[in-house]
Amino acid sequence: MSKQPKVRLEATGKNIFVFVDGVRVAKRGHPGTPRAGTWVSLEPGYEVFTNADISELTVKYKGVTVQ
Repeated sequence: MSKQPKVRLEATGKNIFVFVDGVRVAKRGHPGTPRAGTWVSLEPGYEVFTNADISELTVKYKGVTVQ
């Protein structure tokens, strides 16, 4: 069985990023833009979803939930 990946959120200035095993995989869309309130994938195959207050995070890689 494969090891559970380490997933973390990091805020830097105006940006919020999701990292998986140290790789930046998604960025939170800025308010007032078409991507506001969504996660923009920075690495192919990754999808990130959260509830409205970002208290629950779901990360998928190629359709499989990793977090």
